[in-house]
Amino acid sequence: MGENTVENITVELSGLTLQEVSEIPAYLTADEKIPESLVRGLYSNDLQIRGIAVTKIRKIQAVQPVIDAGLVPSLISLLDSDDTRLQLLTVPKSEATWIVTNIASGTTLQTSAVVEAGAIPKLIKLSASPNEDLSDSAVWALANIVGDSPNLRDRVEDEGGIDAFVRLLEDTGTTPTKVQRRAMWGISNYLNPRSSNNLSVMKINHLIPCLARYIEQAPLDEATSEDGKESIEYAILAVSRMIDRGLKRSDVIETGVIPRLVHLLVDSSSSCTLQKHALHCIGYFLDGDDDAADAVIDAGLLPALLALVEGENQELCRTALYSASNIAAGSQSQIHALLECGLFKPVVRILIDDYSSIPCQREACWTMANLSMRVSGDEKVGQAFMAGGGVASLSAALLIPDQKTKELAVEGITSLLDGDDSEGSRNRDSILAAIRSSLGPQNLRAIRYSRDGRLEDHELREACHTLLTRYFPEYSKRARV
Repeated sequence: MGENTVENITVELSGLTLQEVSEIPAYLTADEKIPESLVRGLYSNDLQIRGIAVTKIRKIQAVQPVIDAGLVPSLISLLDSDDTRLQLLTVPKSEATWIVTNIASGTTLQTSAVVEAGAIPKLIKLSASPNEDLSDSAVWALANIVGDSPNLRDRVEDEGGIDAFVRLLEDTGTTPTKVQRRAMWGISNYLNPRSSNNLSVMKINHLIPCLARYIEQAPLDEATSEDGKESIEYAILAVSRMIDRGLKRSDVIETGVIPRLVHLLVDSSSSCTLQKHALHCIGYFLDGDDDAADAVIDAGLLPALLALVEGENQELCRTALYSASNIAAGSQSQIHALLECGLFKPVVRILIDDYSSIPCQREACWTMANLSMRVSGDEKVGQAFMAGGGVASLSAALLIPDQKTKELAVEGITSLLDGDDSEGSRNRDSILAAIRSSLGPQNLRAIRYSRDGRLEDHELREACHTLLTRYFPEYSKRARV
């Protein structure tokens, strides 16, 4: 039997009619292969037969069988065929693009099959097609390829795929919304840590203006579709991923996107995922210098954090408290702003409330421990701390079943008692009284002599012992049972 080459298949097509190819079921054969008649139809000179064949192959939704049948090069050739008849009928090209997109969503080996067949430049060209569905499928395929692995990501980038995404996003006048959303997903995939470990900041920095414009301009309200909301999530996720690569804070601030990120934290149309990504971005500025922190605080961050801390979502509450703890370690003006916005009260409540989650209590205790270091030298902080139940919250935190929280509470109490103060012993006496009235000595003793096998920190026990012997000697010995 002669080799079943493309030329031989073409010769055999004389008996394949339009009706026959229409009647071929769109299923794999019993041995998990593409039906031979559909393979023959794909190589037909009859455009209608070819269109029906490629449509049925697409409906099978198979990946490896298409590769095994050797159809990938033929499918890729359809993406930019110069056949004038094909230009008049977009079905074969559209269906072929869909199949290529499906293959590119498979394993790295399967995705590599379409890349090695020359798909990338053809997909880039198709991404600019005036046909919305063709453009969308092409961008989808490129996004799948770029997010697969570092090697394939580099291939897409080197051949101009990332620049194509940016052009689509910047051309707001002619690029369909659906295609722009897909391009944004592509950029997010490009920055995926799984495939972007070796991307330098210098290599990705040019994306910031494009991402910032999209975040600022993309509408978000009750009428926004789920796809629309998801695309904003991808844009903020992309910025978040760039931040993880060491992006300069000033480069983001200069785009003017900070107020929009802050607004999205409390926008009723924002999803929890979007809020989480936005909080991660904002946290990066709070970890920086005072100028960076001031940029997000001046944009209205503190009322937004208050709303999240008082909300029902525990993960958002925890992340918001993390941001609050960083502000509590900031400049005097930042700390005063935190107190003035009303955040102190819910932080205290979370530490005292037995029903609060431990992760939230841990972050709340970070905030109180940071504030406690300012009590002795800042009258405004001292008054807020004493009048607002700060001491009682630290005493309560000693009983929270989390070692880190206990450590922070002990550090906070130590800062209160050991801090230098122009008021001297008078302030210390009021702090000692507040600790005693909130059962602080008993709680310190409970840690010092705990038999809890989970409490293994010798330094924590010793810190409690030091506080007890120095300030509460009557509680320095083990309690009688």
